[in-house]
Amino acid sequence: MRLMGFIGYMQEFMNINSQCIPGGFVMKFSRSILIMLAILTAATVVSAQPANIDQLKQMMEKSAGNLTTYTYTRSAQSDFLFTNASLKTEFDAYKATKGLVDLVNKSGWWSSNLTDEESRKVLNWEGYFVSSSEYWKQGQNWTKFPVNDTARMMQNYNELPGEVNLIKYSNVKIVGSEKFQGEDTYKLVGSPFEFICKGMCGLQLLSAYLESPLPLPEKLKNGTLDFNTTSLENNSQTVLTAWVSKDKYLLKRLDINSSLTVTPKILNISSPDFKIVSTLNESTVYNDFGSHLNIVLPKEAQGPYSPINGMDWRWAIFGSVRP
Repeated sequence: MRLMGFIGYMQEFMNINSQCIPGGFVMKFSRSILIMLAILTAATVVSAQPANIDQLKQMMEKSAGNLTTYTYTRSAQSDFLFTNASLKTEFDAYKATKGLVDLVNKSGWWSSNLTDEESRKVLNWEGYFVSSSEYWKQGQNWTKFPVNDTARMMQNYNELPGEVNLIKYSNVKIVGSEKFQGEDTYKLVGSPFEFICKGMCGLQLLSAYLESPLPLPEKLKNGTLDFNTTSLENNSQTVLTAWVSKDKYLLKRLDINSSLTVTPKILNISSPDFKIVSTLNESTVYNDFGSHLNIVLPKEAQGPYSPINGMDWRWAIFGSVRP
């Protein structure tokens, strides 16, 4: 855009001069200057772009460290298929989350709805962080939590730098450019480093057994399962796809698609034959960078409060009870 604007300006400049100065030499000379300047301008534009993925990661990290406000929306689908000699059953759930993050005023808000697709039961959970206190709403009940370390709590609400770190510690490549929400973006595709994949794989394994009709293997029950003796990593896959704005290097969208297959052979345990197939697909979109946000605690959140009597296990199948 800057290059085309500059060329247009120079063409207009030459048209004016060609009317004022007779002779072809000036026109030929001016055109030569125009071509040279255009080439130099193009080189400047190109040099401002990241030459490789490492440079882009650094620019993303810098942009994530200078955030003031933003919003996000996330959709997540978790599916499980359980089979053995006598049964075949599924469990599917969908979670929709939206949130606001205001780093200037040290406040945040998120709201999640989780749908059990078999029973059609919908769980609601909402959280606020304002005036150095956190407030949760589960169903119709509110609970207040005093916060001693406000900086750390703000880090929990400010999730985007963590997602940028996930990309930083991943083997990703720039696979091309795409328009996303009308913006020019780099498209990145890859997978997390091995140590992160192991952690994600372990969480997905535990999540698979939360509602499994199959008995929990003894080694998982007593905590003696050695991850390194299993072939879980070879039977799992995690793929990241990210869209990063070209102008400010801000993460605009991140998709995480993971799958895991579990059998006695894969776990390297003695057990009657069974199979669990787990898939988790998540997509997060970030918007409204630097916009004015109005995070106001509802009147009903100011009391009376009710204690939280445990969390519904279905929240944990998405890897965390938080959004």
